[in-house]
Amino acid sequence: MDKDELKRLNFLLEIYVDVNVDKDFSVLSKEIDPFFIVNMAGQIIYVNEVCEELLQCSRNELNKKKLSEVFISSALSETQTFFVEKQREQLMNFDSKINIRPESMIDVNVTTFPILFNNEVVGNYVVLKDITLIKRERQLLTEKRAAAGQLAAGIAHEIRNPITAIKGFMQLIMGEHKGEKTYFRIVESEINRVEMILKELMVLAKPTKIDYKKLDIRSLLDKVLTLMESQTLLKNIEVIKNFYALEVTIVGDENQMKQVFINYIKNAIEAMKEGGKLIVEGIHLNESVHIRIIDHGSGIPPEILKRINEPFFTTKENGMGLGMQVSNEIIEEHRGRINIISNTEGTCIEVILPTAT
Repeated sequence: MDKDELKRLNFLLEIYVDVNVDKDFSVLSKEIDPFFIVNMAGQIIYVNEVCEELLQCSRNELNKKKLSEVFISSALSETQTFFVEKQREQLMNFDSKINIRPESMIDVNVTTFPILFNNEVVGNYVVLKDITLIKRERQLLTEKRAAAGQLAAGIAHEIRNPITAIKGFMQLIMGEHKGEKTYFRIVESEINRVEMILKELMVLAKPTKIDYKKLDIRSLLDKVLTLMESQTLLKNIEVIKNFYALEVTIVGDENQMKQVFINYIKNAIEAMKEGGKLIVEGIHLNESVHIRIIDHGSGIPPEILKRINEPFFTTKENGMGLGMQVSNEIIEEHRGRINIISNTEGTCIEVILPTAT
Protein backbone atom coordinates (compact mmCIF):
# COMPACT_ATOMS: atom_id res chain seq x y z
CA MET A 1 0.00 0.00 0.00
CA ASP A 2 1.60 3.31 -1.10
CA LYS A 3 1.65 6.48 1.00
CA ASP A 4 -1.08 8.26 -0.96
CA GLU A 5 -3.47 5.32 -0.58
CA LEU A 6 -2.72 5.07 3.13
CA LYS A 7 -3.29 8.81 3.53
CA ARG A 8 -6.64 8.54 1.74
CA LEU A 9 -7.80 5.66 3.95
CA ASN A 10 -6.70 7.50 7.10
CA PHE A 11 -8.75 10.50 6.02
CA LEU A 12 -11.83 8.30 5.51
CA LEU A 13 -11.27 6.73 8.93
CA GLU A 14 -11.18 10.16 10.57
CA ILE A 15 -14.52 10.96 8.93
CA TYR A 16 -15.95 7.64 10.17
CA VAL A 17 -14.83 8.33 13.75
CA ASP A 18 -16.23 11.86 13.65
CA VAL A 19 -19.58 10.79 12.19
CA ASN A 20 -20.11 7.53 14.07
CA VAL A 21 -17.96 7.06 17.15
CA ASP A 22 -17.85 10.63 18.45
CA LYS A 23 -21.62 10.95 17.98
CA ASP A 24 -22.33 7.60 19.72
CA PHE A 25 -23.37 5.75 16.56
CA SER A 26 -20.64 3.17 17.09
CA VAL A 27 -21.42 -0.56 17.05
CA LEU A 28 -19.84 -0.70 20.52
CA SER A 29 -20.85 0.92 23.79
CA LYS A 30 -18.43 3.67 24.78
CA GLU A 31 -19.46 3.25 28.44
CA ILE A 32 -19.10 -0.54 28.65
CA ASP A 33 -16.73 -1.91 26.00
CA PRO A 34 -13.02 -1.06 26.30
CA PHE A 35 -11.92 -0.48 22.72
CA PHE A 36 -9.65 1.53 20.51
CA ILE A 37 -9.49 2.09 16.76
CA VAL A 38 -6.43 1.62 14.60
CA ASN A 39 -5.77 2.79 11.08
CA MET A 40 -4.39 0.63 8.27
CA ALA A 41 -0.84 1.43 9.34
CA GLY A 42 -1.48 -0.11 12.76
CA GLN A 43 -1.58 3.20 14.62
CA ILE A 44 -4.12 4.00 17.35
CA ILE A 45 -6.27 6.98 16.39
CA TYR A 46 -9.12 6.70 18.90
CA VAL A 47 -9.44 5.37 22.49
CA ASN A 48 -12.60 5.34 24.60
CA GLU A 49 -12.64 6.19 28.32
CA VAL A 50 -13.24 2.62 29.49
CA CYS A 51 -10.14 1.55 27.62
CA GLU A 52 -8.13 4.35 29.24
CA GLU A 53 -9.15 3.03 32.66
CA LEU A 54 -8.30 -0.57 31.76
CA LEU A 55 -4.86 0.30 30.37
CA GLN A 56 -4.19 2.98 33.03
CA CYS A 57 -3.03 5.24 30.27
CA SER A 58 -4.48 8.51 28.98
CA ARG A 59 -5.89 8.99 25.52
CA ASN A 60 -3.14 11.46 24.66
CA GLU A 61 -0.48 8.89 25.60
CA LEU A 62 -2.11 6.16 23.53
CA ASN A 63 -2.94 8.15 20.41
CA LYS A 64 -0.55 7.52 17.51
CA LYS A 65 1.09 4.60 19.33
CA LYS A 66 1.75 1.59 17.14
CA LEU A 67 0.37 -1.79 18.11
CA SER A 68 3.90 -3.05 18.69
CA GLU A 69 4.17 -0.44 21.47
CA VAL A 70 1.00 -1.71 23.17
CA PHE A 71 1.16 -5.49 22.86
CA ILE A 72 4.15 -7.54 23.95
CA SER A 73 6.03 -8.44 20.79
CA SER A 74 6.22 -12.17 21.57
CA ALA A 75 2.45 -12.30 22.03
CA LEU A 76 1.96 -10.53 18.72
CA SER A 77 4.15 -12.95 16.79
CA GLU A 78 2.52 -15.99 18.40
CA THR A 79 -1.04 -14.95 17.59
CA GLN A 80 -0.37 -13.44 14.12
CA THR A 81 -2.81 -10.67 14.82
CA PHE A 82 -4.87 -8.47 12.56
CA PHE A 83 -2.24 -5.89 11.67
CA VAL A 84 -0.60 -8.43 9.36
CA GLU A 85 -1.62 -7.31 5.88
CA LYS A 86 -3.62 -10.39 4.86
CA GLN A 87 -5.66 -10.43 8.09
CA ARG A 88 -6.78 -6.83 8.30
CA GLU A 89 -10.17 -7.59 6.81
CA GLN A 90 -11.02 -10.54 9.09
CA LEU A 91 -12.71 -10.78 12.47
CA MET A 92 -10.21 -12.29 14.87
CA ASN A 93 -10.14 -13.35 18.51
CA PHE A 94 -7.05 -14.23 20.53
CA ASP A 95 -5.39 -13.86 23.92
CA SER A 96 -2.44 -11.52 24.33
CA LYS A 97 -0.56 -9.36 26.82
CA ILE A 98 -0.40 -5.59 27.17
CA ASN A 99 2.55 -3.98 28.88
CA ILE A 100 2.44 -0.23 28.30
CA ARG A 101 3.75 0.32 31.82
CA PRO A 102 6.34 -2.17 33.12
CA GLU A 103 4.69 -2.37 36.55
CA SER A 104 1.20 -3.24 35.23
CA MET A 105 1.17 -6.11 32.74
CA ILE A 106 -2.37 -7.09 31.70
CA ASP A 107 -3.61 -10.34 30.17
CA VAL A 108 -6.35 -9.55 27.66
CA ASN A 109 -8.66 -11.27 25.27
CA VAL A 110 -8.64 -9.31 22.01
CA THR A 111 -11.39 -9.17 19.39
CA THR A 112 -10.72 -7.28 16.19
CA PHE A 113 -13.01 -6.57 13.27
CA PRO A 114 -12.75 -4.27 10.27
CA ILE A 115 -14.37 -0.86 9.88
CA LEU A 116 -16.19 -0.47 6.59
CA PHE A 117 -16.77 3.03 5.22
CA ASN A 118 -18.01 3.64 1.67
CA ASN A 119 -17.55 -0.10 1.05
CA GLU A 120 -13.87 0.08 1.93
CA VAL A 121 -11.94 -1.26 4.90
CA VAL A 122 -10.45 1.87 6.47
CA GLY A 123 -9.35 0.57 9.88
CA ASN A 124 -10.10 -1.84 12.70
CA TYR A 125 -11.92 -1.92 16.01
CA VAL A 126 -9.84 -3.56 18.76
CA VAL A 127 -12.00 -4.67 21.70
CA LEU A 128 -10.28 -5.72 24.93
CA LYS A 129 -11.36 -7.89 27.85
CA ASP A 130 -9.26 -8.13 30.99
CA ILE A 131 -8.55 -11.83 31.69
CA THR A 132 -5.68 -11.36 34.16
CA LEU A 133 -7.61 -13.01 37.01
CA ILE A 134 -8.76 -15.84 34.74
CA LYS A 135 -5.14 -16.49 33.73
CA ARG A 136 -4.07 -16.60 37.38
CA GLU A 137 -6.87 -19.06 38.18
CA ARG A 138 -5.81 -21.25 35.23
CA GLN A 139 -2.22 -21.22 36.45
CA LEU A 140 -3.33 -22.14 39.97
CA LEU A 141 -5.43 -25.01 38.62
CA THR A 142 -2.48 -26.24 36.54
CA GLU A 143 -0.30 -26.26 39.63
CA LYS A 144 -2.99 -28.12 41.57
CA ARG A 145 -3.24 -30.71 38.81
CA ALA A 146 0.52 -31.20 38.80
CA ALA A 147 0.55 -31.67 42.59
CA ALA A 148 -2.41 -34.04 42.37
CA GLY A 149 -0.59 -36.05 39.70
CA GLN A 150 2.50 -36.44 41.88
CA LEU A 151 0.36 -37.46 44.85
CA ALA A 152 -1.60 -39.91 42.70
CA ALA A 153 1.57 -41.53 41.38
CA GLY A 154 2.87 -42.05 44.91
CA ILE A 155 -0.40 -43.50 46.19
CA ALA A 156 -0.82 -45.84 43.21
CA HIS A 157 2.77 -47.11 43.48
CA GLU A 158 2.46 -47.88 47.19
CA ILE A 159 -0.91 -49.65 46.88
CA ARG A 160 -0.63 -51.51 43.56
CA ASN A 161 1.98 -54.11 44.59
CA PRO A 162 0.30 -55.31 47.84
CA ILE A 163 -3.13 -55.35 46.10
CA THR A 164 -1.72 -57.56 43.34
CA ALA A 165 -0.34 -59.97 45.95
CA ILE A 166 -3.60 -60.01 47.92
CA LYS A 167 -5.62 -60.69 44.78
CA GLY A 168 -3.33 -63.52 43.73
CA PHE A 169 -3.52 -65.29 47.09
CA MET A 170 -7.28 -64.73 47.24
CA GLN A 171 -7.71 -66.53 43.92
CA LEU A 172 -5.60 -69.44 45.20
CA ILE A 173 -7.68 -69.74 48.39
CA MET A 174 -10.93 -69.57 46.36
CA GLY A 175 -9.69 -72.41 44.16
CA GLU A 176 -8.99 -74.64 47.17
CA HIS A 177 -12.10 -73.75 49.20
CA LYS A 178 -15.00 -76.23 48.80
CA GLY A 179 -17.73 -74.40 50.75
CA GLU A 180 -19.76 -71.21 50.33
CA LYS A 181 -17.83 -68.55 48.41
CA THR A 182 -20.11 -65.54 48.93
CA TYR A 183 -17.70 -63.72 51.22
CA PHE A 184 -14.79 -64.46 48.90
CA ARG A 185 -16.70 -62.92 46.01
CA ILE A 186 -17.41 -59.80 48.08
CA VAL A 187 -13.70 -59.45 48.92
CA GLU A 188 -12.77 -60.02 45.28
CA SER A 189 -15.30 -57.40 44.18
CA GLU A 190 -13.84 -54.85 46.60
CA ILE A 191 -10.30 -55.63 45.41
CA ASN A 192 -11.47 -55.01 41.83
CA ARG A 193 -12.94 -51.68 42.96
CA VAL A 194 -9.59 -50.69 44.49
CA GLU A 195 -7.91 -51.58 41.18
CA MET A 196 -10.36 -49.33 39.31
CA ILE A 197 -9.51 -46.48 41.66
CA LEU A 198 -5.81 -47.12 41.04
CA LYS A 199 -6.41 -46.92 37.28
CA GLU A 200 -8.07 -43.52 37.74
CA LEU A 201 -5.13 -42.39 39.83
CA MET A 202 -2.68 -43.52 37.16
CA VAL A 203 -4.60 -41.67 34.43
CA LEU A 204 -4.36 -38.53 36.56
CA ALA A 205 -0.68 -39.10 37.33
CA LYS A 206 0.49 -40.18 33.91
CA PRO A 207 -2.09 -40.49 31.14
CA THR A 208 -1.80 -43.74 29.22
CA LYS A 209 -0.92 -43.70 25.54
CA ILE A 210 -4.06 -42.97 23.55
CA ASP A 211 -4.97 -45.44 20.81
CA TYR A 212 -6.49 -43.06 18.28
CA LYS A 213 -8.83 -44.47 15.67
CA LYS A 214 -12.10 -43.56 13.99
CA LEU A 215 -15.10 -44.25 16.23
CA ASP A 216 -18.78 -44.34 15.33
CA ILE A 217 -20.14 -42.07 18.06
CA ARG A 218 -23.68 -43.48 17.92
CA SER A 219 -22.42 -47.05 18.26
CA LEU A 220 -20.17 -46.01 21.15
CA LEU A 221 -23.06 -44.39 23.02
CA ASP A 222 -25.27 -47.44 22.44
CA LYS A 223 -22.57 -49.68 23.94
CA VAL A 224 -22.23 -47.42 27.00
CA LEU A 225 -26.00 -47.35 27.57
CA THR A 226 -26.13 -51.15 27.28
CA LEU A 227 -23.42 -51.39 29.96
CA MET A 228 -25.40 -49.07 32.23
CA GLU A 229 -28.77 -50.73 31.59
CA SER A 230 -28.73 -52.82 34.77
CA GLN A 231 -28.17 -49.73 36.92
CA THR A 232 -30.94 -47.75 35.22
CA LEU A 233 -33.40 -50.63 35.69
CA LEU A 234 -32.40 -51.05 39.32
CA LYS A 235 -32.88 -47.32 40.01
CA ASN A 236 -36.20 -47.15 38.11
CA ILE A 237 -34.79 -44.74 35.52
CA GLU A 238 -36.19 -44.42 32.01
CA VAL A 239 -33.56 -43.84 29.34
CA ILE A 240 -34.57 -41.66 26.39
CA LYS A 241 -32.26 -41.50 23.36
CA ASN A 242 -32.55 -38.58 20.96
CA PHE A 243 -29.96 -38.94 18.23
CA TYR A 244 -30.24 -36.42 15.38
CA ALA A 245 -28.09 -36.79 12.25
CA LEU A 246 -25.56 -38.70 14.32
CA GLU A 247 -24.15 -40.97 11.61
CA VAL A 248 -20.69 -39.50 12.07
CA THR A 249 -17.30 -40.56 13.38
CA ILE A 250 -14.81 -39.01 15.77
CA VAL A 251 -11.14 -39.74 16.23
CA GLY A 252 -10.31 -41.02 19.70
CA ASP A 253 -9.52 -43.82 22.10
CA GLU A 254 -12.59 -46.05 22.50
CA ASN A 255 -11.85 -47.13 26.08
CA GLN A 256 -11.22 -43.58 27.25
CA MET A 257 -14.35 -42.23 25.59
CA LYS A 258 -16.39 -45.04 27.16
CA GLN A 259 -14.89 -44.11 30.52
CA VAL A 260 -16.00 -40.49 30.08
CA PHE A 261 -19.61 -41.28 29.17
CA ILE A 262 -19.94 -44.03 31.78
CA ASN A 263 -18.80 -41.55 34.42
CA TYR A 264 -21.28 -38.85 33.33
CA ILE A 265 -24.19 -41.30 33.04
CA LYS A 266 -23.33 -42.86 36.40
CA ASN A 267 -23.40 -39.38 37.99
CA ALA A 268 -26.76 -38.67 36.34
CA ILE A 269 -28.20 -41.94 37.69
CA GLU A 270 -26.93 -41.18 41.21
CA ALA A 271 -28.50 -37.71 41.04
CA MET A 272 -31.99 -39.22 40.62
CA LYS A 273 -32.44 -41.08 43.90
CA GLU A 274 -36.20 -41.50 43.37
CA GLY A 275 -35.91 -42.53 39.73
CA GLY A 276 -36.79 -40.40 36.74
CA LYS A 277 -35.78 -39.81 33.13
CA LEU A 278 -32.26 -39.87 31.76
CA ILE A 279 -32.01 -38.19 28.36
CA VAL A 280 -29.03 -38.81 26.09
CA GLU A 281 -29.00 -36.50 23.08
CA GLY A 282 -26.63 -36.38 20.18
CA ILE A 283 -26.49 -34.08 17.19
CA HIS A 284 -23.99 -33.37 14.41
CA LEU A 285 -23.47 -29.62 13.93
CA ASN A 286 -21.04 -28.31 11.32
CA GLU A 287 -17.71 -30.01 12.12
CA SER A 288 -18.48 -31.14 15.66
CA VAL A 289 -20.70 -33.58 17.50
CA HIS A 290 -22.64 -32.46 20.59
CA ILE A 291 -23.56 -35.09 23.19
CA ARG A 292 -25.84 -34.03 26.05
CA ILE A 293 -26.55 -36.12 29.14
CA ILE A 294 -29.54 -34.69 30.99
CA ASP A 295 -30.92 -35.81 34.35
CA HIS A 296 -33.86 -34.58 36.42
CA GLY A 297 -32.13 -34.69 39.78
CA SER A 298 -31.80 -31.93 42.36
CA GLY A 299 -29.00 -30.16 40.46
CA ILE A 300 -25.51 -29.07 41.45
CA PRO A 301 -25.21 -26.04 43.77
CA PRO A 302 -23.20 -23.15 42.19
CA GLU A 303 -20.45 -23.32 44.84
CA ILE A 304 -19.88 -27.01 44.02
CA LEU A 305 -20.17 -26.52 40.26
CA LYS A 306 -17.25 -24.06 40.41
CA ARG A 307 -15.00 -26.75 41.90
CA ILE A 308 -16.31 -29.78 40.05
CA ASN A 309 -13.13 -30.35 38.02
CA GLU A 310 -10.76 -29.98 40.97
CA PRO A 311 -8.83 -33.17 41.75
CA PHE A 312 -9.91 -34.97 44.95
CA PHE A 313 -12.93 -32.69 45.41
CA THR A 314 -16.07 -34.75 46.00
CA THR A 315 -19.40 -34.58 47.81
CA LYS A 316 -19.88 -38.36 47.68
CA GLU A 317 -19.35 -40.36 50.84
CA ASN A 318 -17.32 -43.05 49.04
CA GLY A 319 -16.01 -40.91 46.21
CA MET A 320 -12.39 -40.17 45.36
CA GLY A 321 -13.06 -36.88 43.56
CA LEU A 322 -11.25 -38.06 40.42
CA GLY A 323 -14.05 -38.96 37.99
CA MET A 324 -14.79 -35.46 36.71
CA GLN A 325 -11.12 -34.48 36.73
CA VAL A 326 -10.05 -37.53 34.71
CA SER A 327 -12.99 -37.12 32.30
CA ASN A 328 -12.08 -33.48 31.74
CA GLU A 329 -8.46 -34.44 31.00
CA ILE A 330 -9.60 -37.05 28.47
CA ILE A 331 -11.94 -34.64 26.65
CA GLU A 332 -9.17 -32.03 26.43
CA GLU A 333 -6.80 -34.68 25.03
CA HIS A 334 -9.40 -35.34 22.34
CA ARG A 335 -9.54 -31.60 21.46
CA GLY A 336 -13.06 -31.30 22.89
CA ARG A 337 -14.72 -29.25 25.59
CA ILE A 338 -17.39 -29.67 28.24
CA ASN A 339 -20.28 -27.41 29.23
CA ILE A 340 -22.24 -28.03 32.43
CA ILE A 341 -25.57 -26.33 33.12
CA SER A 342 -27.37 -27.10 36.37
CA ASN A 343 -30.29 -25.85 38.43
CA THR A 344 -32.78 -27.27 40.91
CA GLU A 345 -34.61 -29.09 38.10
CA GLY A 346 -31.61 -31.10 36.92
CA THR A 347 -28.23 -31.06 35.19
CA CYS A 348 -27.10 -31.09 31.56
CA ILE A 349 -23.55 -32.13 30.70
CA GLU A 350 -22.65 -31.32 27.11
CA VAL A 351 -19.58 -32.87 25.50
CA ILE A 352 -18.47 -31.26 22.24
CA LEU A 353 -15.99 -33.19 20.08
CA PRO A 354 -14.60 -32.53 16.60
CA THR A 355 -15.76 -34.96 13.92
CA ALA A 356 -13.31 -37.02 11.91
CA THR A 357 -12.18 -35.46 8.65
